[in-house]
Amino acid sequence: MKRNANLILHHIIWRGLYFFSVLILNILIARFFAAEKSGQIFFIVNNLALVLLLVSISLESGSAYYIASGNVDPALMARFCLVWSAGASFIALCGWWAAQHLTHSTSLTEPGFIPASFLFISGVLLTTYFTALLYAEHQFGWPNKILSAVNLFLIILLALGKNNPDLRSHFILIYFSCFFIQGILLMIIFFIRYKRPEHRIFPEKSVLFKVLHYSFTALFANLIYFLVNRIDYWFVQYYCSGKELGNYIQASKLGQMLLILPAILGSTIFPILSSQKNQGSHFPLPVVLRLLFWVNGFICIVILCFGYYLFPFIFGHSYNQMYLLFVLLIPGILSFTMNYPLAAWFSASNRIGINIKGAGLALIVICAGDFLILPQAGVLSAPAISSAGYFCYYCYTLYLYRKENPVSWNELLLIRKSDIQLIRISIGNKMKDPISEPPFVTISAT
Repeated sequence: MKRNANLILHHIIWRGLYFFSVLILNILIARFFAAEKSGQIFFIVNNLALVLLLVSISLESGSAYYIASGNVDPALMARFCLVWSAGASFIALCGWWAAQHLTHSTSLTEPGFIPASFLFISGVLLTTYFTALLYAEHQFGWPNKILSAVNLFLIILLALGKNNPDLRSHFILIYFSCFFIQGILLMIIFFIRYKRPEHRIFPEKSVLFKVLHYSFTALFANLIYFLVNRIDYWFVQYYCSGKELGNYIQASKLGQMLLILPAILGSTIFPILSSQKNQGSHFPLPVVLRLLFWVNGFICIVILCFGYYLFPFIFGHSYNQMYLLFVLLIPGILSFTMNYPLAAWFSASNRIGINIKGAGLALIVICAGDFLILPQAGVLSAPAISSAGYFCYYCYTLYLYRKENPVSWNELLLIRKSDIQLIRISIGNKMKDPISEPPFVTISAT
């Protein structure tokens, strides 16, 4: 119990620092390019992310599950992930180029766009795979250190070069190249830590088949989950102006920042619950749920009170629609906040189908709402529709969880004195006995 609490706290600290750097970088990009141009950049990244999701086959999910459960050697699985990422990068680049060419996209005319896309695709694949492999071994520090260092480089670059026209014209190439750098660094760190057994290159076929079967199932779930979170971008891009798209994406990204803590806990809980030594144990999930609800609920209240003035001040005057869009997203943010640990709970017991059905329900609600309402009601209807979809997803998973684990609404929503004591004990244990990390030489992303 104490060990698990320390793992979660350790992950929260390092992952929190990484996402803080993401927030600062996001603000600088928004101010540097204003709403319309930054919206175009993030929309390109969103399209590439869909391509990446398809070619990745969610191999990181199957790898993490079977490594955490002790059924596959980490180094052997990493070798297979490396080979797959190389082949998948070329496949994804061909598909991306064809899609851009057929749609006569202006992105192809930007300097170095195609090579930058290859670096982005291969870099994100390596980052995704090797972060998951390190997490499966409960190594939460190094991935976030590397990602934070790369973001710090971009932050300094934007801060010093805000009036540099060359940086503006070549930013996509620089930005995408940084993903490749961090992926390579994570790969190097993993193979330093986990050496491959001499007698074998890849896992046995029977084990590999199980990993791939789990991964393809997770791919279907992740694809639906991705569409639940991002499909509204395409509707807004089609029916609304470029400035409205930039405001909406920025409001959505800020909402996703509030899901950092739930995502950290979800990715930390998953390997803990999947490991053999924890099977059959009673993880205190209601404690996690009620703490998350109150933490994010408080942040939403603060933003509700001050966001109208803060958003234009922080992101720039072109983001004058962002406040109302974010306010309408708050119910959905709180629904997703509570759903992350529940999704990890079901995934860890190899019941991804429950998450697929819940996400599918949300996707139907969002698509139907955006198709029928958005063209007439405008951009303000998009966050309200998304919130409705997220809430339906949460209600479905919570209903099934409560069928197996009878808990009252008070247990899910009301903070207890013991929750605060658990946090204090965890912090105290972390200070006295920090989780050891491998004695690597720190590698700078620059």
